[in-house]
Amino acid sequence: MTGAPRVLILSDEAPQTGTAGGLLLYRLFAGYPADRLRVLTHHVPTMGTPLPRVAYRRLSLPWQRFEKSRLNRLKRSMRAFGLVPPLSSRLMARWLEGFEPQVVFCVMQHAVYYDAAHRFARLNRLPLVTAVHDVNEEFERVYSWAVRATRRRDGAFYRYASRRLCVSPEMERLCSDRYGAHGSVLYPNRDEKLEARPLEYCGRLVRPPSLTLGFAGNLNFGYGEGILQMLPALRSEGVRLIIYGRPPAGDAEPLQGAVDCCEFRGFVPSEVAWEGLKRDCDAVWLPYPDLGGQMERLYRHHFPSKLPEYLALGMPVIVTGPAYATGMRWARRNLGSELCAGNIADLGDLLHRLAADAPLRRQLAERCLQSGQREFDPTKIASEFHAHLAAASAEGPPAP
Repeated sequence: MTGAPRVLILSDEAPQTGTAGGLLLYRLFAGYPADRLRVLTHHVPTMGTPLPRVAYRRLSLPWQRFEKSRLNRLKRSMRAFGLVPPLSSRLMARWLEGFEPQVVFCVMQHAVYYDAAHRFARLNRLPLVTAVHDVNEEFERVYSWAVRATRRRDGAFYRYASRRLCVSPEMERLCSDRYGAHGSVLYPNRDEKLEARPLEYCGRLVRPPSLTLGFAGNLNFGYGEGILQMLPALRSEGVRLIIYGRPPAGDAEPLQGAVDCCEFRGFVPSEVAWEGLKRDCDAVWLPYPDLGGQMERLYRHHFPSKLPEYLALGMPVIVTGPAYATGMRWARRNLGSELCAGNIADLGDLLHRLAADAPLRRQLAERCLQSGQREFDPTKIASEFHAHLAAASAEGPPAP
């Protein structure tokens, strides 16, 4: 890391282990020289672990209280026309306490924060690097009369960025079409310490004669509903599902009553969940729902961060849901249709085959492991990220 540029992380999402997005950034910046980083963010880490020896400061923005009020859509719509006061760059400079960044980094999430990053970078003639994990306008809705203005403003930010790191090829194409600039694909990075179990474990079922599936992660964003939609297949094949995560809520709340086939083990540290899945399950499951609307738009462009983790476990990885979901599309291209199911009947057949065929379980587990090593090597992904920061610093800001 000799000669690594000084980076200001000015973002709603910051490197820390307490949230899924923060954890991805934590892994990208792990090992980066602490004296070359400074973080201005929405939430200074309290639940998770921040980067060691790196200075964090909470960023307070004008009109921030409106984000949690019934006027949030109006405030966001006014932002599109430049009617929300910007954060003072002089104040941000004072918060930096003499730190002189060479690159500004932010996640394109929560517009007031990436607006602040854009303004600071532009006024100080600094290059900007952004990561795009989701389509922000799907989460920060504005009134119809502000949609075009929102896209113009977001487009100005996106085009200013020297490096645009999109989480999937589908996200890159969407942003390219919408904002008129190409980006690069940088997949989510997994924990480099995660180790696969021996493939020999595939030779026996944990709870014969039926299969035991595992799921780890957030049951929000439709995954709980995806499990609910496929429960008939699990019940018909006598499959047990072990779930590591917080209790399901909202539309997925009925899942709590499915104790005949689901075992809830609660929210635990990720390393505990992975060891539990490797020990107590025969395969792991990524269950997309088919909900349409906003969730369809999300699934067409995001990339599931749990998929690289699953692929490193040395187990078959089952993906279910609609064909348009990026995780399903990736699985069909790289894992084959044997591990993908679009409906209850197909999933039932898949579960039956896996339960009855030990050589097939091992073959598919090995295929998953090799695909994950090829596509999601965490050392390679972090190196690519650091190379983007260095290149942005060397090239400088875009021409005025």
